[in-house]
Amino acid sequence: MKTQGKEAEKKRLADIAKHFSMREGFEVRLEKYRFAIIREHIRNDRILEVGCAEGVMTENLAKHFKHITAIDGSQKLIADAKKLRLRNADFICTLFEEFKPREKFNSIVLVNILEHVQHPVRLLSMSRRWLAKKGTIFIICPNAQSLHRRIGVMAGMLKHLHELNERDRRIGHRRVYDAKSLKKDIRAAKLKVKSMGGIFLKPLSNSQLDGLGLDEKILDAMFRIGKDFPPELLAELYVQCTA
Repeated sequence: MKTQGKEAEKKRLADIAKHFSMREGFEVRLEKYRFAIIREHIRNDRILEVGCAEGVMTENLAKHFKHITAIDGSQKLIADAKKLRLRNADFICTLFEEFKPREKFNSIVLVNILEHVQHPVRLLSMSRRWLAKKGTIFIICPNAQSLHRRIGVMAGMLKHLHELNERDRRIGHRRVYDAKSLKKDIRAAKLKVKSMGGIFLKPLSNSQLDGLGLDEKILDAMFRIGKDFPPELLAELYVQCTA
């Protein structure tokens, strides 16, 4: 990415960060289930988290893993993350294109980041180079074919499954993946898909679910029962990759 493009991206991230938070609304609930899936698949200690925002996932990772290096392109969000004062986490403000790690990582976590970046295959390719031998890249991203998006199309709220809605645009999404397009980008980066699945049976949008005020037991049940459904129907996709 040329200097002019990098500066434009930094400005874009700064604008998004003004109203972006993983500590508000239904995202708080979803982060719990994302972390549960990560813990099922990751066992290594040295972790790189790309796109850490204000450190909500980092805080969870820090409780169970030895050390986390967490990067994000937003100065504001990194400043918020540093306020957590996590002893085993280093927060670095950088675009992934400018990141030059001093070591390789056993695990690299890309949670809800591929849909944000301008060049997702480039990020995946660079992640492959940052990965230690026999390491794992773990990806989570929203699913275009989720039950709630299918209902949205049927109800006339979306024109098609891959349409970016108002919330997508507000938080900086550039695309919505489905299983096929996600695998395509992974393979274009010369990575291998080790396993793939879905997270959370979500029949309604975040704001609609927020408005229902559902009991935590109901949401936990929706997470657990989702494991019995095809990944293509669930709210988010996850993929475990190797080089």
